Amino acid sequence: MLAATILHSLSAVCVLLIVIGFGVFLARKGWFDAPSHRGIVSKLVNAALPCFLFYSVISKFSHVELYNLLKFAGLPFLTVGLNFSILFIKLGWVRPHMKGTFIAAFTGATVLFVGVPLVQTMYGSDGIPYLLVYFFANCVFIWTVGIFNIQLDGACRGMTEEPKIFSIRGLKMLLSPPLMGFLIGLIVVLLSIPVPKLIGQLATPLALVFVGITVWQIGCEKLKKLPREVWLILLSCYVIRPITMYLCTMSLDMDPLMRKCFILASALPVSSVIAVLCR
Repeated sequence: MLAATILHSLSAVCVLLIVIGFGVFLARKGWFDAPSHRGIVSKLVNAALPCFLFYSVISKFSHVELYNLLKFAGLPFLTVGLNFSILFIKLGWVRPHMKGTFIAAFTGATVLFVGVPLVQTMYGSDGIPYLLVYFFANCVFIWTVGIFNIQLDGACRGMTEEPKIFSIRGLKMLLSPPLMGFLIGLIVVLLSIPVPKLIGQLATPLALVFVGITVWQIGCEKLKKLPREVWLILLSCYVIRPITMYLCTMSLDMDPLMRKCFILASALPVSSVIAVLCR
């Protein structure tokens, strides 16, 4: 049993690496030299994701299953709220001019672009709805606490006005097409509305190709000298966040797949949206 599980995990990782490698290959060949080319792939992923997330919800859940999911929907909010970045700031390990950005990056994860293909490959389509619950909590954090703290950095430098934790811009970005696809799917299940089957499988391979293109364009040179704050954020992504989620779910009687997806989602890299907001 253990050998079969390990073999399945290794094969899933190999599939991920092969598709990402294909994206690296295309970028190396010069297919995506212009910023507009990479933007096209990104837009295709964004266009496919709402349909994919909507279909994932309506095809995987009945009323009872949805109720069982919502019972544990607060867990991602709890773990996202346990932001240990304040501890490192208090210890003086973070430079003053980037405290807000550090707080946002410490918790905000790229749940869709990396999380969807990863969960799809590791656990199959059954794990996607569980990932979406974490995605919802992550979205709320980034577009309230996250954007507020990033704007605080700008205000401290005299570049922006004093921010508000709830803003019209944050609300508009929170209600993004992927999130709306997820929420509409929940409403359809709750109201038992019949809908035709949709095919959203385009999102997963496109997202992986996009990751490969990004890896090639960034390169390895910038990874040689990382500032201390980046190492602390990496520690959060791959150690602190997943351990926190594991400890919070350890004693709960929940679906094992839900626990695995929550832990995996908490270990995803920093959201690319945060880099855009910092700009």
